[in-house]
Amino acid sequence: MYLNLFTLLLAAFVLVSALPGEASAAAPFSFTTGLLDKTLAASTQAQTNRIHALQDELVTLQKQEQEWDHSITVQHNQNKETLAALSKQAKAIDAAQLAKLEEDVLRTRERYKPLLSRYTAINKQIEDVRPLKNKSLNTMLRLQATALKIPAQLARADIQSKEKAHRAAKDKASKATKDIRDRLEDINPTNVQIKAKMSAVQSSRKSLSPLWSAFKKSAKKGDAIGVQSTLSSMVSLLRQVNDEKQRIYKLETSVRDKLATIKKDTG
Repeated sequence: MYLNLFTLLLAAFVLVSALPGEASAAAPFSFTTGLLDKTLAASTQAQTNRIHALQDELVTLQKQEQEWDHSITVQHNQNKETLAALSKQAKAIDAAQLAKLEEDVLRTRERYKPLLSRYTAINKQIEDVRPLKNKSLNTMLRLQATALKIPAQLARADIQSKEKAHRAAKDKASKATKDIRDRLEDINPTNVQIKAKMSAVQSSRKSLSPLWSAFKKSAKKGDAIGVQSTLSSMVSLLRQVNDEKQRIYKLETSVRDKLATIKKDTG
């Protein structure tokens, strides 16, 4: 039923809402003025060039990461909005269609209730007076039953027609529910992948913190090799983070496309 569909969509909405948006984003590492002065003063030209190149790349990668974070968050929030719209749409269909058809059935039954009750009562009377062998009474009752027979048949046919329309709508809703359930279940593995990749990103970012600490220690000592080594490791790790975030964004757009198709087909 469409009500079950609404419940299903609401459950999916909770799942999508629980996915991390910018949870893995962190404040960029800041190269304060003078941080590398001691190191650069003791470095060869080749080391200086390499350190500057790594520093520039790290800054660029951090900017790219912030851009990916923004893109992921925007798309993720749009997905939540689409799913919320689907939930609202499903609830509206339930209220507008099934409730109306059910009301039609109840109203039709109520309208014909006196007629059908009268017809049933007369037929019962005919059976009750049969043992009395009262010909005139029996004839009178049969005339009344005959007069009500066709109206009673039409009344029952009208009720059955309304009930049939209601059942057909429920069957259609059931099929629609199954179709959307299958599609939503198809989205779930993607959501699981997103959560797993976000977790991997967070782990990688935790590894960046000790590297940054080691870098600053090397910089204070003027250790060009240590500075170059830690910067190189940070750049490599941040590249991996950005690669993962690019994949996360693609997965979010995959969810977007699937939700858009569901919304179009159920609109």
